[in-house]
Amino acid sequence: MAVGENEDVFDILKNAASPGAVAAQQAAQKAREEEIALRAQQRAAETIQEHSSQPVYFDSITISGAGRTRRSFLENIVKPSLDRSDKGELTLRDALAELNKTIGNLRYFDIFQPNIPFYLDTPPSYTFDPSKPNDPIPLTATINVKERSRFLLKTGTDLGNTEGSAYAQATLRNVFGGAESLHATASAGTRTRSAYDATFTTPIKASPLASFELKALSTSRDNSHSSHTELSKGVIGTVRWATPAHHLHQSLSYEGLWRTITSVHEDASPSVRRDAGDSIKSALTHTIARDTRDNPILPSTGTLLRFRNSLAGFGPFRGTVAHLKSELETGLALPLFKGVSVTSSFRGGVLYPLALSGETGPKPSSIADRFHIGGSNDVRGFQTGGLGPHSGKDSLGGDAFVAGSVGVLFPFPRASADSGLRFQAFVNGGRLLALQRPPGAETAGVGEGMKYTVSKLLSEAPSLAAGFGIVYGHPVARFELNFCLPLGMRGTYGEEGAERARKGLQFGVGIEFL
Repeated sequence: MAVGENEDVFDILKNAASPGAVAAQQAAQKAREEEIALRAQQRAAETIQEHSSQPVYFDSITISGAGRTRRSFLENIVKPSLDRSDKGELTLRDALAELNKTIGNLRYFDIFQPNIPFYLDTPPSYTFDPSKPNDPIPLTATINVKERSRFLLKTGTDLGNTEGSAYAQATLRNVFGGAESLHATASAGTRTRSAYDATFTTPIKASPLASFELKALSTSRDNSHSSHTELSKGVIGTVRWATPAHHLHQSLSYEGLWRTITSVHEDASPSVRRDAGDSIKSALTHTIARDTRDNPILPSTGTLLRFRNSLAGFGPFRGTVAHLKSELETGLALPLFKGVSVTSSFRGGVLYPLALSGETGPKPSSIADRFHIGGSNDVRGFQTGGLGPHSGKDSLGGDAFVAGSVGVLFPFPRASADSGLRFQAFVNGGRLLALQRPPGAETAGVGEGMKYTVSKLLSEAPSLAAGFGIVYGHPVARFELNFCLPLGMRGTYGEEGAERARKGLQFGVGIEFL
């Protein structure tokens, strides 16, 4: 190092150790390391591209860092990749794709940190034979994971259909080392006054496509549109599975609930008072859904088809109610041009009363089981439960319904396409009926009554409303502020049994809208 005439060697050393010089040296070192890493990535990519069709097989797949996770669980996760390798049909490109699937499955269970690096190498004993370039090359894969904290405590707010709530939730992850989770939640909200539940969930055979869930719950729900509060206590066991190739999701659940219609208002109708008290529901429910929408909260393209069947009066406890309840839901989103899309949906359902074992005939359905439609998330332009049979101010619900909506979503001025803000214009309507007997057939059975009710449901004009407003599709929920104008309803407001429309502004928050 050369030193100038006016420079002192000690000054030079002092300046080299100054904070500014040290920061510059660190920045230069970091830039060199990033450049070296980038060149290494480029060389690796070029090597992979050059040898992507080279036959390979997995000699071993090792997952390190999973000290609290069962070995059998991890073996089930890597088993599909090893099985495909054993069939002798892997290329280097295929091997990398299999590893990405395995890492995706590890991330899905939410028991590891999302950043999961992996390394590929050949066994130490392997020697490449240039005379046999097409022989499969053995690979050893090492996947490095870092387990997340087992215990999580959080509070927050939750937005559901027609209501909001505040909650506190405690979660225990990886309970037995197989990605099991235990959630305990306490919440209070606008309609669900209080809710307590504990849910245990476990994957089936370490698959992200199948799981079992067992829930114990206690809820208190304010059904002010029907002048009562409903209490529910019980257990629900559910098996869920998916078929991604066909966009199918299914579930099969059993629920045993003790329900109480209580806190009946002083001016409640006789129909509501008749259903007050306790009932026990023992039901088996199957749900199947095919959803190809690009966004379930604010779709611009795709379709939805969901079918749900529930058989009550089934199981070891049988219960005090018996019925077959079927619901169908469809949805369609179709892009037109420049951010404009058309959406439509249709829902329908029937509640078919059944006789419990040992009884001569079915009981009338309970207000706790009937359909209730109308509201800001349902048929807009009507109050919650505003459609269908009423007695006084009370919504009584019905045993058969249809509801549909057609709307157009427009881009919001000066907002980007991915902002979630839209204008909308819509027309929606619905019809809800209680089970009725054909005129002059007072002794007709339930089957004849249901045929007559459904035929009347489909032949009569629905109650309608139209409107326009602003929509905001947040990743958590959908928000709507609409101006609604009822176009037709059963009865005149204030009359006995009249439906309840809502003219003017209507605000809705939720995940699912009609």
